Amino acid sequence: MSLAKSVFKNVSYLLIARSAFRFLTAVALIYAARYLGTERYGMFETATAWANMFLALNDVGMSTLIVREAARDPKKTAVYFGNTLLVETILSLVIFFVLLGIGIGFRYDHTTMLLIGILGASNLIFEFRKVMRGIFRVHMNMGFIAFVEILNGALFCITTFLIIFLITNPDTGLLGIAQASLFIDTLCIVLLLWYTVRLVKPKIQTQLIWPMMKQAYTFTLYNIFFMLYFQIDQIILSIMVGKSEVGIYSAAAKLVTMFLFIPMMLFQVTMPILYRYSKTDINKFKHINLITFRYLAALGIPAGIVLWFLSDTIIPLVFGEKYLAAIPVLSIFGWFLAIRFLGMNQGNALTTMDKQGLRATIQIISLVINVILDIVLIRYWGAVGAAIATLITEMLISVSSIILCAHFLKESLLQTIRSLAPILGATLALWVILFLAKPYVSAIILLILAVVSYLFFLWIFRFFTTEDKQLIRHIVQKN
Repeated sequence: MSLAKSVFKNVSYLLIARSAFRFLTAVALIYAARYLGTERYGMFETATAWANMFLALNDVGMSTLIVREAARDPKKTAVYFGNTLLVETILSLVIFFVLLGIGIGFRYDHTTMLLIGILGASNLIFEFRKVMRGIFRVHMNMGFIAFVEILNGALFCITTFLIIFLITNPDTGLLGIAQASLFIDTLCIVLLLWYTVRLVKPKIQTQLIWPMMKQAYTFTLYNIFFMLYFQIDQIILSIMVGKSEVGIYSAAAKLVTMFLFIPMMLFQVTMPILYRYSKTDINKFKHINLITFRYLAALGIPAGIVLWFLSDTIIPLVFGEKYLAAIPVLSIFGWFLAIRFLGMNQGNALTTMDKQGLRATIQIISLVINVILDIVLIRYWGAVGAAIATLITEMLISVSSIILCAHFLKESLLQTIRSLAPILGATLALWVILFLAKPYVSAIILLILAVVSYLFFLWIFRFFTTEDKQLIRHIVQKN
């Protein structure tokens, strides 16, 4: 099987699975938000934010190290797998009790404390998928993990709807949704572990654990940032202004995070290849990086513009009248989404060039800036202030990543920007059509019109090159 076809097959598995997972969980949580109201939904998201706060620490980056080392030397896979499982089990137990201590320290109410405990356990258990996913990524075999993600989303969606329809008391339903999440996540991890050990039998060599941790900690630093990106805003909101503002912010963030899996999914598939080519064939590395940069920009920029321009239509349609205060938050997040898609690929390129320490430094500095901006802006504008802080921080990270990637690859920054010209032209044409059509058609028709017109204008502005067509032919050919 050709490299292009292998990548396409695995990206397709993940795209279908992650899209289904995100869609099903989003639908479940959107209806849960309507059912719970802004305050209870804010409690749920506050607990989720704390539960996610330390997830990147539970394996100190060792699951990412598995991909790098096993891609370069498959003989290391079993030992790296076993050692990572051991470390993650110990650290997960430590983090769980830390979460309970934090909840007590901030004197959250009894229900929020229960939610922190249940969702903390659920998320820590589900994070074990990173270890198994690392094995599948090295083997370029993402089919089973795709199946498990769809199963997880489907079970959570069905269970949440049953709770909403059968339990009339939202306080009881709130805890029921959290408990369902714990049960389903545990079931899925058991299935993943069962299948993974059929591919690789884990081995433990305790003398290698510390050397592995010393190599992996920089992966943890930049992973922490991605785990905290929205969570830190939600936590500061819960402390400074209360649960309702957390609910408002989280409603808009939920729609944006439905898109953020796309660059991560693509990177998960291409990471082993990029690690290999960064050492053996830098021209192929540059080639793959440019392709992924162009296509992620072509997806993210129009998606962000649509969220920005149609936020006043999308929020009432999805969440109802109780969440109208989330409209300006979603407008800001639209610009955040476009910028994230531009910069994230170049940040990932820094990682696969073994510049993860530099990337982690940028993200830690940005995290400090984000916290400072949150404290200042939330005081005056609540959830809107938190969204502004997130946007400014993302701009700093993306601009830094694009400049540094061009520097290390010795590429023209101007040429990188020029590659965006067809996308920007098509997006501008898309905005004009939406502006003219918005007063006359429904939201659903408007979204369909946006997709069709944008693809048409991409073709008009010659985004699709001869090389793109050749790549498609490699993917669809039988051999």
